[in-house]
Amino acid sequence: MPSTRNGGREARMNDMILQASRKRPACRVLLRVCTALWLLPAVCPGALAQAEGDATAAATPQQLERRASRMVASAVEMINGGDEARGESLLDAIPRMFPGTQACFKAHLELGRRRIAKGRHDDALAQLRLVEDATDDDLRADALNLRAAALQAQGRSGEAVSLLRRITLEFPASAFADDAYFGIGQIHFEAGRWTRALEAFERVGTAAPGHGDAKTDASTFAEAGQRLFAQVSDRDLEILRSLGETSRVMFKARSGDVETVDLDLFGRGGSESVASVETVSEPTAPEDGKLTVQGGDDVIATYTDKTDAAGEMNVSRTIRAELVSTGVLAFMDGAGRQSVRAVFSGQPAFLRLRDLDLDTTGGRDQVAVKVVATFVKPRPTSEEIALGAEVPAEDVVLERSSVVVQLVETAERSGEFEGRITPMPGDTNAPVRLAPNTLVAEGGDTLTATYVDKRHLGGGEAVERTAAATVVAGGNPEPQSIVANSSDPDVQSRKLLLEAQLLHKLGSIFKDVGLDDPASAKAAEGLRLVSEIMELSSRSNLDRSVIEQTFVVKWNLQLLQDKLHAAIETCQALVRLYPDTVYADLALMRIAAVRIESDNVREIESGINVYRSVLRLPNSGSKAEAQYGIALAYDKLAKLGRRWNQEAATAAAMQAFRTCAETYPDSSFAGESFKRIVEYQIGVRDYSRAVETLERVFADYPDAPWLDEMLMQWGIVLYRQGDRAGAAAKFQRVLEEYPGGQAAPTAAELLKRVR
Repeated sequence: MPSTRNGGREARMNDMILQASRKRPACRVLLRVCTALWLLPAVCPGALAQAEGDATAAATPQQLERRASRMVASAVEMINGGDEARGESLLDAIPRMFPGTQACFKAHLELGRRRIAKGRHDDALAQLRLVEDATDDDLRADALNLRAAALQAQGRSGEAVSLLRRITLEFPASAFADDAYFGIGQIHFEAGRWTRALEAFERVGTAAPGHGDAKTDASTFAEAGQRLFAQVSDRDLEILRSLGETSRVMFKARSGDVETVDLDLFGRGGSESVASVETVSEPTAPEDGKLTVQGGDDVIATYTDKTDAAGEMNVSRTIRAELVSTGVLAFMDGAGRQSVRAVFSGQPAFLRLRDLDLDTTGGRDQVAVKVVATFVKPRPTSEEIALGAEVPAEDVVLERSSVVVQLVETAERSGEFEGRITPMPGDTNAPVRLAPNTLVAEGGDTLTATYVDKRHLGGGEAVERTAAATVVAGGNPEPQSIVANSSDPDVQSRKLLLEAQLLHKLGSIFKDVGLDDPASAKAAEGLRLVSEIMELSSRSNLDRSVIEQTFVVKWNLQLLQDKLHAAIETCQALVRLYPDTVYADLALMRIAAVRIESDNVREIESGINVYRSVLRLPNSGSKAEAQYGIALAYDKLAKLGRRWNQEAATAAAMQAFRTCAETYPDSSFAGESFKRIVEYQIGVRDYSRAVETLERVFADYPDAPWLDEMLMQWGIVLYRQGDRAGAAAKFQRVLEEYPGGQAAPTAAELLKRVR
């Protein structure tokens, strides 16, 4: 799996495993999962971009792709190493330096990931939409997953669930499909749609290609210590259930434990079922609901097919899961709560390793881990260069000292190993005997712990797992704030930009509670800082991302002061400066939405024109939302009834909703548009068309958050058509599938009346 996906998941997995936090089932018999670790050199983005740019013209497409990919990897390493500004600046430059390469999409993906982490969800969505054209399925699926996360963080769960459903349909055999099913289930669960949630949760662990019809399938890898899922596809199951027979799957570990589990139906076809069992390392009794496994174990799942396609009776179907444990190694804080990237000289540094493969006996096992202290060789001074010293092309890393530490299992059968070392300042050449588990390290050195993971989900050869931490010599361990002033224009501009963004947030809070004067004052103060950034940009070559963000915060502050025309001019200025900017449509959408909120007909008409300008943008990712906004605007004009004939405005609104649904069927706004159309058809008593539309909606948008309302409306339509039994069935379904929905109380009352 590409590193663009694994980089973010690796860090999350480390924290989840090492901190023993609550986690959901992630591994199963029928699904392959892999993780990756990598180390990349830290490079100066400006120098790297310059060097790459000089050689771009004469390079082949393959060379360009490799260079761009190296830049993405280096940028990610900078960000992970704490140098976020340089890393993001480098990512931002890659699409302009290497247009047409697939690495551009990787850069947009990583930028989107970083924007989400910082809470800049609109910016993240703008970056992630650009990944739609990637040829790599994993990149596209990851981008959809991140877009859903950004939308959910904004409270737009309906749109988020639509994107997650796209993942399950377009990438059904990927690990992202499992994540999507879980996300769909979580959204339904939080909304009280229990039946929908259960359907989605039951699909977690089934997103994998089939293993054929052989009586015995090849083995696959699964993560020890997590839940195993076995999927059974058998058309006889529906018949057996109707006869009251229970079908079961037997899980047997090679080490001896056996668990037999009932098959549970999932989906609506009747032939698909799943059985699951939790795997644990601690000893348990047979048939107690938990399957005990140990390092190097494997599990065979067996299902008895009563009658197969050839007419044979009681045919045994098996699949073998080779249990492995993907090792995770990290430096931890003293309390063992979280991993750290720095340790202090003269104080203990704590190591933790989790690898169930290493738990091979009934006692507390041990594992040896090597820790090496390295430093960067100082570059020759000007005097040394004058005397003939060679200048190395890159930094030379030298080993200062090393030690092998024995990590001891925290408890019998836990699979977690802990130990400590102490970095001490000193002379490696001095004949001083160091204490056990002590090594020489100076401030600024890097401690790298290494062990070999022989069995892991990636399969194949053994993998070297590492953890690194920087040695800090003395000083206050508390984080220090960045200096308030700097002579570097780039640092100055970023500081001013951050302050302007904070002032915008404060002003927005004041405006939300009706304090317009303080809000306007904060906006004015923020605009003053924006002017300072613009002045800096006229004297210095500031990073493009800073300039773009400055324009964004400027029009946000102007909108805070209700200066719509000034905000539009700012947006147009950004487009003139950077025609390929990803922020243009965001600005136009914000301006149009503000105008539509007005009750002034001219303002609403102006908002419609702004939305239409978004539709004319060649690369906008907001076209579906813009078309939906046009429909809402016409609907509002129909309700206002000023200067507009109500019937004409309503017809224009319905046509705009239909255009949205049919032109952008994969967008989240398609379902919302159908909802509006159904409500209109019911209002004008066009019941046959309403039923046709409802059937299409339930087939195409099974996760829409408003389906309970549509189901209730469907019941009303059937009742008015004289189908009392059909209406009662719809109302009953509302109560069963959406007991916590807004439509449930009304459906309960209507059900009483119909009966």
